[in-house]
Amino acid sequence: MKKAGKIALAVVGVVLVAGAITVAVQWNNIKAVAYMMTMDTDTLDTRAEENRKTLEKAMEDYKIPTYTFSQEEMAQLASGELSEEDAAALLLGESGTDGAETGSEAETPDASQSGTPSQSPSASQSQSTAPGGDTSTQEAEEELRQLVATMYVLQATYEGKLEAIVQEAIDEYTAGEHTSENRTKIVYSKYEALTALEKECDQKVADIVSRMRELLKSTGQSESLADEVQKTYEEEKSLKKAYYIRAFQEG
Repeated sequence: MKKAGKIALAVVGVVLVAGAITVAVQWNNIKAVAYMMTMDTDTLDTRAEENRKTLEKAMEDYKIPTYTFSQEEMAQLASGELSEEDAAALLLGESGTDGAETGSEAETPDASQSGTPSQSPSASQSQSTAPGGDTSTQEAEEELRQLVATMYVLQATYEGKLEAIVQEAIDEYTAGEHTSENRTKIVYSKYEALTALEKECDQKVADIVSRMRELLKSTGQSESLADEVQKTYEEEKSLKKAYYIRAFQEG
């Protein structure tokens, strides 16, 4: 079990080799190494929990209930059986169960006139037309809500796919020779899958952040939400890489 655990950590650690792909990834990996050298696993775990609270705060602001995906749901997200859109809709649909008015506001323009805590300060102008476009503030707020939910789903999807790659490596190692040479071979055989996963997730997050900026600008709001989402994502990656490498060293 200890050997299987070490190969799991090594599989994730090898993603640092991908640092030469882009400057952004390179910088993220440098931060990961710095964290690994200055924090133990408990500290890294605590920092990761604190970092996630930023996204949870955004969900709270948009009245999106926090949701813990089951192992089965994470596996479905990883395989594509459960789409990110459907998972985001699940989160948004559950918000309606906490109060029927929340679910109805997106469909009934009159309901939005009263204003709710789930909307930003600009929500009271829900019938106004955004400068530089024809997207109303009400529509922009609803799309921002969907984007925040999708960001939460992406985090779970990334973790599910990452665990699937790790488990695949463990299974290959368990079924084969338990030697350092075989372990190294298996670990580096996952290089392409790991780098492709990071690239895929990076692009999806970039698209979400870009759209957030457009919507926030169009409604005259601060871009702080987009800044926080981007920063939280990058920090999560650095902390996760640092955690696995540190755990591998201590294991």
